[in-house]
Amino acid sequence: MNGTRFLSRFTGFIRGKRGNPSPVLLGLAGFDGKLKFLNPAWEKILGYPAQELLDRPLRELMQQRGQAAVALVDRLLAEDSFDPMEFGLRCQDGSFKWFLWHRRFDSEHQAIFIAGYDITEQKSRDIASSLRSYERPKRADAAV
Repeated sequence: MNGTRFLSRFTGFIRGKRGNPSPVLLGLAGFDGKLKFLNPAWEKILGYPAQELLDRPLRELMQQRGQAAVALVDRLLAEDSFDPMEFGLRCQDGSFKWFLWHRRFDSEHQAIFIAGYDITEQKSRDIASSLRSYERPKRADAAV
C-alpha cells in the first residue's frame, strides 16, 4: 500500500476516533511489529528522523524493556483486542513520552494502522495527584 493511500484511509479512521487529528503519531506496522510507514509527527514529537525508525521493531523505542516490552507489543498486535492501550516511547534526547494507542488491522496487507496520542501531560498530572493523595495520610499520621 502506498503512503498516500494509507494516509487517506488512516486519517479517516483517526477522525472517527477523535474530532481533530492534531499532532498524533500515525504509522503502519507489519504483523512482525516493524514500523513500515510513519507520518512527520514521529520526527517532530520523538526527535528521530523518520528514516531511522523505518523497519525497526516498535519495542526498541518502548519505555518498558525486555519481557514487558514484548508483552505490550504482543497485545498491540493481537487482532482480537481493539481496546486503546497506553505505553511510553523513548525520545531521541533520552526522555520518555506516554501515548494512548489505537489500532486497526488490515489483514489484506498484513499490516496494522497505529495512532498514538501524546498523553504525557495527563500522566504527569495523574502521578502528581497520586503522590499528593499518598502524602496526605502520612502528614495526618505525623500530626497525631
